[in-house]
Order: sequence, then structure tokens, then C-alpha cells
Amino acid sequence: MRIFIYLGMALGLAAAPPSITELQPRGAQKGRPFTLTIAGQNLGEGARIVSAMPATFTPMAPPAGMAEGRYATFLVEPKGELEVGVYPIRVQSGDGLSNILLFSVGAFPEINEEESQPGGMAHSNDSIEKAQSLPTTGITLNGTLRGAERDVYRLQVKAGERRVFEVDARRAGSAIDPVIRVMDGNGKQIARSEDAPLLNLDPRLDMTFPAAGYYYVEIHDARFSGQAQNFYRLKTGAYSYPTEVYPLGGQRGKQVEVSLGATKVKADLAKANGPQTFVNLPDSPALPLPLAIGEFPEVSEPVTGALTLPLTVNGRLAKAAEIDKYTLAVTPGDEYIFELQARELGTSKISGVITVYDETGKKLASAGDLPFAVDVFAVQASSRTAGDPFLNFKAPDGVRQITIAVEDLARRGGQHYAYRLHASKAAHDMQATIQTAAVNIPAGGTALVNLSVDRRGYAGPLSIKALNLPDGIRMSGGVIPPDPPESLTPRLGSRRAMVTLTADANVKLNVSELAFAAVATGADGNPIERRARGIGYTIGVNGATSQGVVDRQRPLSGAWMGAELPVAISTALAAQLDLKLEKAEKKEAGYEFRFRWTWKPKNAMQAVPQTVSVDVPNFADLRIIGMAVDEKDKKTGTFLVTSTRNTLAAKYDIGINGRLMIDGQQQEIYSEIQQFTLPVLDPEEKNANASPSAAR
Repeated sequence: MRIFIYLGMALGLAAAPPSITELQPRGAQKGRPFTLTIAGQNLGEGARIVSAMPATFTPMAPPAGMAEGRYATFLVEPKGELEVGVYPIRVQSGDGLSNILLFSVGAFPEINEEESQPGGMAHSNDSIEKAQSLPTTGITLNGTLRGAERDVYRLQVKAGERRVFEVDARRAGSAIDPVIRVMDGNGKQIARSEDAPLLNLDPRLDMTFPAAGYYYVEIHDARFSGQAQNFYRLKTGAYSYPTEVYPLGGQRGKQVEVSLGATKVKADLAKANGPQTFVNLPDSPALPLPLAIGEFPEVSEPVTGALTLPLTVNGRLAKAAEIDKYTLAVTPGDEYIFELQARELGTSKISGVITVYDETGKKLASAGDLPFAVDVFAVQASSRTAGDPFLNFKAPDGVRQITIAVEDLARRGGQHYAYRLHASKAAHDMQATIQTAAVNIPAGGTALVNLSVDRRGYAGPLSIKALNLPDGIRMSGGVIPPDPPESLTPRLGSRRAMVTLTADANVKLNVSELAFAAVATGADGNPIERRARGIGYTIGVNGATSQGVVDRQRPLSGAWMGAELPVAISTALAAQLDLKLEKAEKKEAGYEFRFRWTWKPKNAMQAVPQTVSVDVPNFADLRIIGMAVDEKDKKTGTFLVTSTRNTLAAKYDIGINGRLMIDGQQQEIYSEIQQFTLPVLDPEEKNANASPSAAR
């Protein structure tokens, strides 16, 4: 539950971490130095670029007339031959780290849409009558789409000429969902592409023109939406590109031969970090494709005989209605996990289904063919495009051999219906993700980090552990309570965790990234620990909603980057916010907890908000009531947290935050997370007048 706050005015100067909103240009031809201008805020003196791009970044004076602190310009000189691909760009200053935007490196000479250049006339290329001419050679054109507009380009071709038209948008960090249309000289559509295989939501057309003449290429957003990141990169030329990826991945540390269509390449997974790497055709201007990295030994279908666990099977549903089957010897009472990896990689179309049969063909369990259970605590509700399935399976009495079947929910098949089936002997598992892309910890202050843990058959309590916390920084929070017994479904939802990091006033960092792990205790009493993966970056897509969004509207995230949590120390904030539990009291319907907040501003004249925002993750039937500032001391106040009979008795995290306006800039100030315990109600109390529908 969130309580909106009053924004108090304060005195003093504010120094906020940098933020970036635009890169100019969004891409460059490989092998050539270029000038990169970054637009944003707090990009003043001392700002430097942090990037995985192998290049030097030399600060330059920004063009005349640009507002101070709003732009930073760099001369970028590649170190050797840059590979075609997408690279993260982040700015760091003495005040902290910025967000990430993506920069593309291509193979063709670069040109720009005239309309989107400074001084360009709006809607000057929105029809075939006003189309911008393209050169006949291979090029990459940088353009933008402002809401409900269409960009049209004219191209002259020869009879029998082959041309590829491809748009890099979602794959390059743009929020638009692009469509390509090709029209003849009369404006009649002769080809269209929206979501091409292997390209996520980006389009590609590969066509041969029957007759010489002028043709028109139109680019527009599928939803004609207005986006902050609204750029696109149109590539056109006669070039080769990957037409498939098979297998979809390989084992970490190995050399893997990957088919990209007519060509096979070697992928070296010995030095790769994170869950993925990338592969591409040699010298192709197409963006590289993701290749998964697994931890188990791997085999490819066809597989003869029984599986030996743990194992990853690489397979493909080569034709419609195909069902791939694998046998496994099991021991009654033993527990197993079967997981499909396909659609979520972006290189497979499978809506996967896993089914387990006994030796007589009797169906024992399945995943992927049923909707998820309603889950009020889920970090993200399921949408029409749910992710890849996994199955927790316990071998019944009398069953010593099973068949594991893999199929597509819509009974489809073909070249782009590959999968990876992970099989291991385990009762349950979990996956942890750091949802915060980077953290700036104020000197002497507190920052918040959000994480999520995807429960996979484990319903017990969880906690978050810091793995490399430097001296002078302390962590609070990270508690996830157990799930009620009735929540044991084939796939449990994600649970949110929050931790706060508090830095000493004079702390010096000796790490550039922080690492965390989710920790649980298995049924055998042994610890289960899974290292959390970072998301790398998050780019918003307008039109998204917090629940039930679909692929086209989900925020863009870069888990493939393999980063954990980049960290920096930022400038001290204008105030400190403290939280403590004053009283816990049993009530008729549950418990009531009274908390006190206290502002400690550095400037005694500074006004502070009279309310705060309160966050208690995973707390069913949460109510925040009675928020009131003290009459005698406006810098402190109290609020109540109440539970019901449906709230699970457990330990919970609670945190608060408030906002100040300092010198025209907003400061978000967090308290350190505190914990409180909700006691167990007597069975008679819990059942009396309880709602028929439990906390779920």
C-alpha cells in the first residue's frame, strides 16, 4: 500500500546522480571514430562513460548553446574492430551512476532521417509524395517515430534486385513496436513485416523486386504509441543473416557448434559470463542472437535410452503436432524438476507443455497447459503470453520409469520451435533477480534495492544475503515469509524482497558491483542458495500496466548482460528518515502495530512532509491507517499497520520513504528497513468468522 506525500520545500543545494534520456546518435558504423552526445540531467564536469564497448571515451566541450549539466559530449575511438552489436552506455560522476541506454554498432554507412534532425520540419516524410530518398547502396538510417506518424522512404531498384529491409528497435533499446511496409509506385502494398522470427518484436523483409523502378518503404509503430525512447534503425542492403539458432544454447565452459541456417559457427562458452552470450554470422550486419548458457551436461535429440541426470536436452519440434518423448528411470518417492527453456530466450516460438506419463501411458503431471493459480502476492501476474513452463514431480509408489513429453500448446512446429529441456533430481528450486538496475548509496544515508524470488516448488521462508558487502556499508531487510500450504501449485508466483543499504559518511568503495543470493532451507535441512542475477537495464514502454501486460508493453530489460548490481556512493542527502516499532497490540480481527517515523534534516529550517509512504511486501490484507504527525513536533509522527485472520503469521520487513524538494530537485529518502513479527493466532480465533476465500 502506498500513501502519497506532501512535497516540502527545503533550503540548500542538491547534487543528484546523473540520468540520461537520449544518445545522439543512436548508432555508428564499426571501425570509425565518432562523436557521442549524451542528453540528460546532472551531466556536469567530471562525468565519464562506463560501457562494455571496447573504446576510449574522451570528454569534449558540448556544442555551443547547450544548457549546463544537460549534455555531455565525448569522442569515441574504438579499440580495434568493434563487433556489430548493442552496447550499454552509462554515465558516472562524483554524484553517482546513471541509468543505461543502448548504443548500436552497425556495418553500413549511417545516414539520418531528415525530419528528426535539429531544424527538421515535422511530418515532412509521412507520405509517398513527400518520401525521403535513400541511396541504392547498403545503409543504416536513424529515424524516430512521434506517436501516430508514418515515415516513408523512396528507393530505386533494378529488375530482379534482392534487398533486405530490417528495423532494429526493441533489440536496440527503443520502446516502439515497428512495422515495415513496402509499396510499389502506385502506393499498393506488396510486402509487410511486423514480428520476424528470431527478432523479438522487430521486423525484417527479404525480397526480390520483379520490375525496375521506384518503391516506397514505410515504417510505423504497430500501436501508433508515443514513446520516450522512440528511435529506430532501418538497415537495407543485400546481406546474409541468421535464419535459425540451433541448439539454443550450450554448457558453460564448452565449445558449441551452432547452426545459424546454412552456416555453422563455433561458440566459445569458456569465457562467457551470465546466463547468455551472443552469436552471429561472420561479417553479417544483422544484430547477434542470444545463446543460452547452462550448467548441466548437454545432449541433442534424438536421444536413445534413458536420460542420466542432471542433463539438458536440446531438441526441436520440427513439424506440426510433433511430440518429443524421453524416458527416465525413477525411484518412487524421489522428487525431480523438469524445466523448458525456449520462448523466454527470444529465439523460439514454442508455447511449451511438459507432460509426465507412467509406463502404461497414464498422465501423471503436466505444466504449461493450465492457467496459473490466482496469486495476490505475485510480482507480475500472468499474461496471455506466459513464460516457459517447469514441473516439480514426485515419483508415485510403484512407478519406476516415466516418459517426459515436450510439445507446443498450439501443436505447432518447424524451424523456429527449438527448446532446451533441463532435468535434475531435486525437490524444489528458486531463481532470484535483482530488480534494481543500479544503486547510488548516499554518503551517510540509505538506498533501497528491490529483488524478486521465483519460487519453484519451495514454499518455505526465504532471505536475501549480501555476498560481497564492502566495509562501511550495512544491509537491512531481505525477508520473504513462507507461503500458506494451499499455495502449493505446480508453479508458485514470484515474491518481492527489499533490502536497504546504508553507508557510513566517509565510506570508500572497493567494488563496482554488489552480489546477492536468495537463501532457503531444504526439507533435508541443507541450505539452498541461488545467486541473484541483475537486470542490467530497464527501459519503460508507455501503455504498460502493472498487472497482466503483454509482450509488446512489458518494460525492456537486459538480463542477458550478466551484470549484478552496479554500485556507487552518491552525495549526502538533505535529511535522514528513521523508523521504529513502538507498540504491538492484539485486536479482535488480528494485530495492530504502531510505528513512528522521525525526520532528521541537516538544516533546521527545512520543511519535511507530514506523511510518509509505507511498504510491507507479501503482507496479506495490509492496511495502513491512522497516519498523523505530532502536534508538538512536526518532524515526527505515527501510523498503524493492521492484520486480519487471513494474514500469515511470520516475520515481515517494513520500510518507509519520503520526498523533499531541494534546490528544485527531488530527493527520495529511505529509512533503513525494520522487521516485525506477526504472532500465530489461536486456531479458534483464526477460524472464527474467517472468510471462505483465504488470503490467496
